[in-house]
Amino acid sequence: MTQFLIYAGAFILVLVSVITVHEFGHFAVGKLSGIKVEEFSIGFGPKLYSRTVGETLYAIRAIPAGGFVRMAGMLGLTGESDAGDRNFYRASRPRRFATVSAGIISNFIFGALIFAIVGMQPTPYNYASKAAAGLAGLTTGDTIVSINGSTIRQDTLTEVTTDLHNATTASQGRPMTVVYRASDGSERTTTFTPTLTISNILANPANVAGGKLPVGGLAVTSIDGSPVGTGDPATLLGSGSTVKISGYLENANGSPSRYFTNVAVSGITDGYPANNAIHTAWIMGVVPGYNGESPPAAFVDGFRAIPGFVWAEVTGIYGLIVHPPQGGINGPQGFTGPVGIAQETATATNNGFLGPNGLVWWIGFISLNLGFVNMLPIPFLDGGKLLFIAIESVRRRRLNPKVEAAITAVGLAVIVVFAVYVTIGDVSRL
Repeated sequence: MTQFLIYAGAFILVLVSVITVHEFGHFAVGKLSGIKVEEFSIGFGPKLYSRTVGETLYAIRAIPAGGFVRMAGMLGLTGESDAGDRNFYRASRPRRFATVSAGIISNFIFGALIFAIVGMQPTPYNYASKAAAGLAGLTTGDTIVSINGSTIRQDTLTEVTTDLHNATTASQGRPMTVVYRASDGSERTTTFTPTLTISNILANPANVAGGKLPVGGLAVTSIDGSPVGTGDPATLLGSGSTVKISGYLENANGSPSRYFTNVAVSGITDGYPANNAIHTAWIMGVVPGYNGESPPAAFVDGFRAIPGFVWAEVTGIYGLIVHPPQGGINGPQGFTGPVGIAQETATATNNGFLGPNGLVWWIGFISLNLGFVNMLPIPFLDGGKLLFIAIESVRRRRLNPKVEAAITAVGLAVIVVFAVYVTIGDVSRL
């Protein structure tokens, strides 16, 4: 019960923080633009707390699944409160455009700052005690200096992860000579052999091997009845042809949990663990750490993540549309709704608060997602409102407010139906 409350609290923290940042962007720029802001509210439904300061009502409402900033004359319809020249739709197009886009920009800036803060935190290495590196004597706090003579850079998590992956991949399953700096400062050398591991974390495990493979990290001990050799992991597993594998599901510490024998598999590709995917790689049981970036480098990398994230989202959506094997919206690489976000929040919570892929990092990631979603030119979302302003700029006059309101209502209905559909997909993957 305690763990559930921790997860629920983390989920609410994620939603409230990114929504507050988003709505504050609208609020602040609206105020600066001279528009009358009548209410700034976090959440929907009945008010839990409210207070009027100046001309604005500030409220916290019961359902922490959203928020809103209500401005005078927001829709431009008859019957709305009238603040005269301070009505939203009496502001100039540039001021309205800035007010609407401020929520998106705030989420992107917030996400970048979060990534920068996480990037500055020094993080110790962690080792699964019963996996290859742990059995060779490495323990939490030890830092890998080199593998087979190749230096492991320590300045950023990306550098550490890339160098560890490259060195492990290059070993092709042969013994690796590892130089590491122990937690007492001494430099030591050890040798161990990585384990051929299948990362089977598909949402629908029946799609692979008829569901006969356990879900999780799987250590392979034999292929077609023979001990695992050396070479490229996917090639060892048949490169598309069918082979029979034996091995075991690994516990978090790398020890055996559940054994499987002579399970026929095919089509497993090279790659490291990823949500809703099945890959294979040589693994040594290391969660990399690093020294932490300098503040300037961390801020540069944090803001550099924004265009990379947007591009990844665009190409990902494009891939879902043009590549049916990816499974579409509710497929392994598809969209995630509230249930999926709650699951990932629990995972991030277990990864710690400020560490890589921890709760704070996850808040930044969701903030970027909220910013991206609101960029989409869908009526009701900020992107749809920006589209209306752009159309107005071209036409030199606004669309009929009733037509605009009707289109917005249709957009809202589509979003609700889509959210329900995605949530059904989330539940089906539980």
